[in-house]
Parts: sequence; structure tokens; C-alpha cells
Amino acid sequence: MTKRGRPFKKGNQLGRGRPRGSRNERTLTVKQKLDESSSAILDKAIALAREGDAPMLRLLVPYLLPRSNDVPVKMGPLPMGTLEEISQTTAVTLDRVASGKITPGQAQQVFTWAEERRKLIEGQEMQNRVSALEGFKRRA
Repeated sequence: MTKRGRPFKKGNQLGRGRPRGSRNERTLTVKQKLDESSSAILDKAIALAREGDAPMLRLLVPYLLPRSNDVPVKMGPLPMGTLEEISQTTAVTLDRVASGKITPGQAQQVFTWAEERRKLIEGQEMQNRVSALEGFKRRA
């Protein structure tokens, strides 16, 4: 039979092993070694890439030529003149995401545009209704 508290060090205040979020000693040691030699590792990687090492080139090129996040969404004409057309536009957008023609991020851009357009249309409709009500009151 094991003694009470046996797996833990004497004086352990937490009672259940390593606290959440704390780093493993091995992880800390590896990180320290990498930090100490990061310059040499980077120099070696660049030297290999210059010699034509294809895997190293593939690894380094994205850091040299980052992808543009502002790529235009190619979807063709998207009618957004009425609330019904905006609804159709969102349905078409969802279909294109489902079929893999556009990414979810690109769809989010379209949804943002559609939402802004919807707010504008609703604001215009509200203004027209208020104007009509004010005109009705004046006549009465």
C-alpha cells in the first residue's frame, strides 16, 4: 500500500501535479537551446536554400513572400437592391462555399457587405415611412 501523497513532492501545495499552463521542464530546456542557437540555425537554413534545397525553399518562401489577405472575391454580379435580392445573394454565397468555389473568409466579406447594404435599405425604408406618416398628419 502506498503512503498518502506518495506521487507528489513533500510540501506540494497544489495536490494534483503540475499546475495548468505551467511548462514541462523538457519543453523549457528545448526552447532555451533553440533560442541560444536560433541565429546559427537560420543561417544554415538560408545556406541550404541558396544551394537549391527544395524543401528548405518551400519552408522559407512563405516568410519572404507573404500571401495578400486582400484578394478580390470573384463571384460575378451580386444583386443587392432589395431585401429579397440580398437574401438570394447570401444563399448563392453559401452554395459557393459549400461547393468549394470560395473560402469561408471570402464569404464572410460578402456577408459583411450584404449586412451593410441591408441596414442601408432598412434605414431608407424607415425614413420613407416616417415621411409618409408626417405627410398624412399634415393633411388631417
